[in-house]
Amino acid sequence: MRRLIGFLLATALVIAGVVWLADRPGEVTIHWQGWRVDTSVPVLLAGLLLVLVLFSGLGRMARLVLGAPARFLRYRRTTRQAKGYRALSDGLAAIAMGDGRGAAKLARRADSLLKDPSLTGLLSVQAATLTGNDAVLQLQAMTERPETAFLGHKGLLDLAVKADDRAGALDHGRRAFALNPGAEGLAVTVFDLQMTAGLWAEAEHTLTAARRHGGLRGADLDRRRALVLFARAEAALKADDAALALSLAEDARDADPRFIPAVSLVAELLRRKGKARKAASLILSAFKVTPHPDLIAVWRALGEAETPLDWVKRMQKLTEANPASCEGHLALAEAALEAHLWGQARTHLDKVMAERPSWQTCALLARLERDEKKDENAALIWMAKAPALASDSAWTCGACGSVAPGYSVSCPACGSVGGLEWK
Repeated sequence: MRRLIGFLLATALVIAGVVWLADRPGEVTIHWQGWRVDTSVPVLLAGLLLVLVLFSGLGRMARLVLGAPARFLRYRRTTRQAKGYRALSDGLAAIAMGDGRGAAKLARRADSLLKDPSLTGLLSVQAATLTGNDAVLQLQAMTERPETAFLGHKGLLDLAVKADDRAGALDHGRRAFALNPGAEGLAVTVFDLQMTAGLWAEAEHTLTAARRHGGLRGADLDRRRALVLFARAEAALKADDAALALSLAEDARDADPRFIPAVSLVAELLRRKGKARKAASLILSAFKVTPHPDLIAVWRALGEAETPLDWVKRMQKLTEANPASCEGHLALAEAALEAHLWGQARTHLDKVMAERPSWQTCALLARLERDEKKDENAALIWMAKAPALASDSAWTCGACGSVAPGYSVSCPACGSVGGLEWK
């Protein structure tokens, strides 16, 4: 609408100007180099306009002629880029289909057309990895160019991990991480390699850099920080430095309050230091959120000199902190069996059997039949039911599925860092 109004106003002004000149034709006389020209003002203005149009056309033609080489080069460059991007796109599609040879050919074509290793480097790495023949040599060549150094080291890291070359993987992981600390998944890989090698200080530095550059955040970062602090606490404990071990274990607990191994270690070290009340308070708070047999073990150690009846009372206090916990009821039932409180033991065992039947529950019920009623047949019936029930919870590796006798930072079977879970 604005354009239309502007056009109408401009047209009106031009018409008004033409009419005004037509009403006032006037005369113009020009003397130049012995020449005399007599004409009217409108004719003079029309001649000037014609000259301007002529010069404008000549200027445009000159620009077209003089700019032809630049336009040709620009057209050629645009065509090469289009072909290069097409080769890059087709190469990525070949990677997705597992065609390593085709991807390598397209990677070379894209590299020759685009002349930008930062764009074609990833395709070259993936193609080299698929073909396998010259992957290492090509990746090593990429590490020598600043534009592709990160991709080269990252590719060599992946190959070393597949070959179980942990030393080589750690070396290339360090180099790649130094070049790009925020790369997705890289911080986790480097951290795990450092933890496996026992390089606690390096692992902490990796977490700090990853947090600063956005490579790790949230619960994942907190759990890994808890892991490295817990590992350092265990190392300090082996070196008989209980004070340092307690400080590090507390830091691990603060990093991830739900990390039960750290909580249990803090409580145990407090108990050894004579701070039983503080240890008991810590266990009660943790048991309310995450009931776990490791907490129960430390809780029992706090009253190691107690009688069976005292142990029942102590266990009742812990169970009251989390009445829905099957672990608490099992431990209370076992304490009641020790104190010969048969009815109380049966009540808690029946409750666990109704909610989460397991092999351990059947074993305790069989023991109850033997100890209370001396009924071996009833005990055998309970034991016969045990194999059909789910196994008791244990520290199980999420990577390989193996069961560990106790918690450790790395899986004893496959070496997965932080892979053990209570399930």
